[in-house]
Amino acid sequence: MDTSDWILLSIAFYGFVLIATGLYVFVLRHSSVFEPIGQYLFFVTLFSLPLPIRAAITTESVGNISPYLPEFVSYLPISLVLTALSLPVFAAGYYSRFARSLGERMPLIADRGLRGTRAGVIVLVAISSVLIYLLTEDIGGLLPFLLLGYNSTEATFGIGYLAVGFPWLVVAMVIMLDRYAVNRQKLDLVGFGLLLLANLVIHLVTGNRTMILYLAVVLAIFTHFRIRRLSFAFLAPVAIAGFIGLNVVGAFRGSDYETFGDFSEQTLRSVETTGDVKESLFYTLTIGEFVVPFETLPQMVRTIGITEWPWFGASFLRSPVYLIPSAIFPDRPPSLANWYMSKYYGGGYGLNEGRAFFFLAEGYLNFGPAGVFLVAVAWGLLWGALHRWMQRGRDRFGTVLVYALTVGYMFRCIAGEFTTLLVGITQQSLVAVAIVILVTLMFGARRNVEDSEVKAA
Repeated sequence: MDTSDWILLSIAFYGFVLIATGLYVFVLRHSSVFEPIGQYLFFVTLFSLPLPIRAAITTESVGNISPYLPEFVSYLPISLVLTALSLPVFAAGYYSRFARSLGERMPLIADRGLRGTRAGVIVLVAISSVLIYLLTEDIGGLLPFLLLGYNSTEATFGIGYLAVGFPWLVVAMVIMLDRYAVNRQKLDLVGFGLLLLANLVIHLVTGNRTMILYLAVVLAIFTHFRIRRLSFAFLAPVAIAGFIGLNVVGAFRGSDYETFGDFSEQTLRSVETTGDVKESLFYTLTIGEFVVPFETLPQMVRTIGITEWPWFGASFLRSPVYLIPSAIFPDRPPSLANWYMSKYYGGGYGLNEGRAFFFLAEGYLNFGPAGVFLVAVAWGLLWGALHRWMQRGRDRFGTVLVYALTVGYMFRCIAGEFTTLLVGITQQSLVAVAIVILVTLMFGARRNVEDSEVKAA
């Protein structure tokens, strides 16, 4: 058999393992697609299959397809088999007694009865606004920053720690939704609507589909576990429409707009001049972002233990270093995405240029084939414990909020190294939640004291 046949065989094997694992998860265990294990099965598949499927048809380099595909194409089948086997390994860790025990021991946070969450949101939005102002000051403000469009990401290079102001607005938005769901006050609904609109405008103009997807997943998970259950019949058409919409945004996004009117004109012009709009509907699955991360795994299979020594856990141990902003620690080691570009694509690339590093590829980089299963079982334990923790604290807005923000970020962690999981969730979500809870506790305590004094009088 030639390479294409082996790839097709590995795709069939992946499909078999996926179906078997899915039946166990959703039929026997009655788990939900909103749980971490549902997200894992979906997004691992979404990041794993597009490149092998395309490689089975052609090795032509188009869009984000690696020009070095012919060098590692023969290692795609074993890489896909290893990824397939990670699915039941993850499930074993997810449903293990250890994960359940860990989830039982984790402390719950932020009771729904806490007063002062609106004050916490106001403080968080104020801090986010200051960070965004500092980020965009040299460009001329927020409007010129947005009009950079797709090139806005380049403006954050070196000062990315200030860009957390944008995802912090997502945290504020979800909290306002929770306030409205509990209290049914119009002011909270208005606050939620304004924050939702601000988030959508910012990320649509800048073409940041990752943040739009993150926002949508977080809202769906939070709504399902905190407000009301969402059925699969409702979710499926919405998810399909959203997926197509994000593909269209990716295909037609531009940069360096002069005005918001110019943004509309350029977008319409892109639609009119595109030869085949149907191709753009599946842009990410054919030549877009979903074909990028998985290439790192066959590259690791091709070289680690053969021409390169394993790292033996070094990349995991150094991850906490990235909690320190590069402005404070400019000499911190390059991320795996940057290291990969330098190692496999040659020199001359800036620190803002890299290929997303598949999370299982980092396991292989450190411990060879065993590393893939070590990462899979560790992830299963982690996410299984998180889900059990949320089940214990479903009546606490802080617990479900952290759960939704963390699980909603999983797809970015799958397409990234361990640093993405550790640093990304901490900086973009947990710090913001901590600010709101701290202000809420202070404000709520003060209100309780005032109420006590009134009663005493």
